[in-house]
Amino acid sequence: MDISSLSMTAPTVKPATPNRAAEKAGQEFEALMVGQMLESMFAGVETGSAFGGGQGERTWRSFMLQEYGKAIAEAGTLGIGRMVEADVARLYGQTSEGTKG
Repeated sequence: MDISSLSMTAPTVKPATPNRAAEKAGQEFEALMVGQMLESMFAGVETGSAFGGGQGERTWRSFMLQEYGKAIAEAGTLGIGRMVEADVARLYGQTSEGTKG
C-alpha cells in the first residue's frame, strides 16, 4: 500500500484573531442583553390562543426571545456589540482594525 501521496499535515483551522474574538464577544453580549430586555418586555404579556397558550408557550417563549436577541445582535442595529467590541479591543491594546494602539 503506497501512502506517499497522502499529506501528513492536518487541515489547519485559522485561529480566532483578537479582532474576531472581540467582535464575537460584543455580538454575544448584545444578544444576551437584548434577550434579557425582551424577557422583561414580555413578562407581563399573557400567552395567547394564537400559539396554544398555556405552560408550553411559557416554557418555549424564553428560547424564542433568545433567538430574537441573536438575530437583532447579528443585524447590529443597536450598536451595543460594536461598543463592547471597541472596549474589548482597547482593553487588549488594539484598535478595531487590528493594529497596535
